[in-house]
Amino acid sequence: MAETSTGDHGLSSRPSPLLLWAASSGTVDASRACIVGGSTELSSGSGPCISESSCGGAGAASFEGGGKGSDPNLVGDDSRCQGSLSAGSRGGGFEGHGRAVAGWHLSLTASSCGAGSEGAGRASETEAAVAAPGWQRRVHRGNIPEGRDPDAGRVSALESAMRGFADRNTDFVIDPSLGTEFDSLSEAYDFYNLYSWEIGFGIRYGHSRKNVAGSKTVQEIICGCGGKPQRSNNTSVCCECPARIVLRRTDDHGWYISDHKSGHNHRLSETCAEKRNWPSHRNIDKYTKDLIRHLRENNVNLNKVYCVIGSFFGALGKVPFNKRSLRTLCAKINHEHSDDDVLKTMEVFREMRAHDPEFIDSVRVDGDSRVKALMWIDGRSKMQYKHFGDVITFDTTYRTNLYDMPFGLFVGVNNHFQSIVLGGVLLRDETIESFKWVFTEFVSLMGGKPPMTILTDQCRAMEVAIEDVLPDTTHRWCKWHVLRKAKERLGPVYSKNSGFRDEFHKIINSMLTTHEFECAWGFLIEKYGLQNHPFLTQIYEVRRRWAKPYFSGKFCAMQTSTQRSESANHMLKGYVPPGSSMNMFVRQYAKLQFDRESDESFEEKRTKLAGFVLQVGVPIELHASKLYTAAMYELFRKIIFESGAYVVEVVVPKLKYIARHVQSERRERWSKVSFEVNVSGDGDAYNCECGQFDHTGLLCCHALRVMINLGVQEIPKHHIMKRWTKNARDILPEHLAHYQKDSGPARSQTFRHSTLYISALQLVKMGDANVQSYHVLMACFADAKSKLAEISAEQDGMSLVEKESVEATGSSMTIVETNPDFADPAVRKRLHEGVKPPDRKRKLGRPTNAREKPGYEVGVQRSRYCTGCHTKGHTITTCPMRSHLPKKPRREATCSNCGLTGHRKTNCKVSFQDALAGM
Repeated sequence: MAETSTGDHGLSSRPSPLLLWAASSGTVDASRACIVGGSTELSSGSGPCISESSCGGAGAASFEGGGKGSDPNLVGDDSRCQGSLSAGSRGGGFEGHGRAVAGWHLSLTASSCGAGSEGAGRASETEAAVAAPGWQRRVHRGNIPEGRDPDAGRVSALESAMRGFADRNTDFVIDPSLGTEFDSLSEAYDFYNLYSWEIGFGIRYGHSRKNVAGSKTVQEIICGCGGKPQRSNNTSVCCECPARIVLRRTDDHGWYISDHKSGHNHRLSETCAEKRNWPSHRNIDKYTKDLIRHLRENNVNLNKVYCVIGSFFGALGKVPFNKRSLRTLCAKINHEHSDDDVLKTMEVFREMRAHDPEFIDSVRVDGDSRVKALMWIDGRSKMQYKHFGDVITFDTTYRTNLYDMPFGLFVGVNNHFQSIVLGGVLLRDETIESFKWVFTEFVSLMGGKPPMTILTDQCRAMEVAIEDVLPDTTHRWCKWHVLRKAKERLGPVYSKNSGFRDEFHKIINSMLTTHEFECAWGFLIEKYGLQNHPFLTQIYEVRRRWAKPYFSGKFCAMQTSTQRSESANHMLKGYVPPGSSMNMFVRQYAKLQFDRESDESFEEKRTKLAGFVLQVGVPIELHASKLYTAAMYELFRKIIFESGAYVVEVVVPKLKYIARHVQSERRERWSKVSFEVNVSGDGDAYNCECGQFDHTGLLCCHALRVMINLGVQEIPKHHIMKRWTKNARDILPEHLAHYQKDSGPARSQTFRHSTLYISALQLVKMGDANVQSYHVLMACFADAKSKLAEISAEQDGMSLVEKESVEATGSSMTIVETNPDFADPAVRKRLHEGVKPPDRKRKLGRPTNAREKPGYEVGVQRSRYCTGCHTKGHTITTCPMRSHLPKKPRREATCSNCGLTGHRKTNCKVSFQDALAGM
């Protein structure tokens, strides 16, 4: 309805369309209301009443005027009338809340009968709405704030309801009466939700109305059973329940209740357990959501999360929501983590780089810009690799993540004999090219120094990649992986024959020399007749990859398996939740590293402050307690204890000795009981034929026995491996230790830079000895500059200068691999927003934390063995040796009544009573 223009007197200069419509519809008495020249004359001092039946199709209007006595003329501002006009749902055709015509304040509301209005309220609310103080019902135009500003002096609706409970004398505390005002729509929802909890139903938002500017002016909050079901014959709770409240806007942008229907057409909930299952009553507040988020990020399962929340509320029955809503929230949290996974992972890397300048990551992508491999290494791991990166283990059996990507973990051992995590990599596949990229990138990020020894499982792709990328590194297989299937492949020979099992494990774990291993293995095979067993034949052929004696001469830091990687994987399962995204995986991996660093700090403190308990009290033991860390001293003390079981025989004085076990006759037939120990001319080295020092870095019990007999008081320098000592982390030699303060800040530490720096300091010291050495060194420097000028032009991005320039610009060191020729540094570029996460390969069902089978074991069926000849490929019924096998004598039948042979119970002559008496 268009607005009217006002005349000089503030009234309409032409007949009001409302009155013309009313007169034309026959509802206005012409003798009681007339339109004269631009003013409205009312024939009654009390004010006329223009109305219509509430059930008609046309609208009705009532004017309650308050003019001056009986003067019907309203001129200018002398007098004003306030009234209300109610329109029928369809016939009247009125929309909106009303119009202010001249000095009149009018409001249009919808009648409660008829077909229903599109926008307005109820006729039954008119009197209460007019009577409510502090607001006026007007049409709202333009943008309207969502709520009004709070006022400290204003009493809230909840406080007013609780204060008036005693005076109302009702059964319920909350009273949604007409005219109740709220500062915001959420406050009104919470108020009505408390009322619904008392009554026993749930609520939800219903229909709403917005003005042309998009601001909400009317909102219905209905019962949870309101509305119609989408289809018939279903389990929906919707039953067109009429219970609701209608909220409208006040002049100060607040909300008030304009209509309230309290009747329900369904049964109400009575117990708290029933009420808690309504969606409106299982809402989780933001503080509880934060707590749940932190618990889930720390891999706490749903049941434990609910129990923790219950402890906060006093009991599980007092938790204001159920497990269904908790499960929904956790699914939402997981979904938030998985959205924009690559960008969030980049942000995590930026945070780590801000706290750790040495942090570096590398990414390899495919042709569709999807992640194929992701590797990251922090500064502490790089420093650990410098000191303890000579022996590492690598395992990819962990794959509990959103994309089912195998996770490879590089693990080493420090001077406290603890596992240290050196780096992690997420792979999309386990091919030769992928492993080539992994090992190449790992060595490159660590400064270019390859490890001396690497232990892996028996994956063929890994073996080929290591031979190609790390030709100078000794590759060994994990002993545990090789022998893990012994029980399955050996069948009853292993599971039912305890003698074989004990001897088998003793050979595997106690052998020292290759001769000892060969004798023991041959004796075992011959004793149990397993010369042709396929499994034992197969693992014997590859014994040089896993057998402990063949590790002799190769330093392995006392490791023969990837047990440390497996243990790290097991620990990681306690941090990473099943089905985690990449960014969550990286964050939780950092927590694992923090815990490992905490354990290492404890061992450092124990080594520096705690005392040592001597086992034997010999001088060499006292020297070891001052030299080694606490953990390594305990291992050394066990070796001294074992040396007490040997006696020394002199072959050549001060050159050759024999250490013989005192209980030689009680040892196994295959066990070696005497070991030859050769001594260097000045007693600087003691070489035993067992080769334990080259394998472990600690003296063997045979050499120690000889040293104790000779009265050696200190461990020779040749047999002191620095990586096991307290000073394992010193990077400068002793005569250059005073230069340690000049090594620069932690961010300047790289392997190449540190090595060159130390070498340069040594040259400077020698060149500064005299004038001649000075000139020689300067000439060498000039020659080196000319040779390096052309070679150093090509940079690989790992030099200290390039790293500092990147840090100055604030860029990330993230690298994206886009070319299969990943060894070429020129094809690298930084991570950009076009990189996509890998495709999800989620299996059916809930993700599991169980150990995944490596790629080379997938699809391998369980081997079946013949119970007769114990060979593979057939059963006892089809065994070709069946005719040659000795037949077992058939057991003679026994009577179940008397226990005698020769007859059955059916023809037994002994009665049951006699048989029972005989028993």
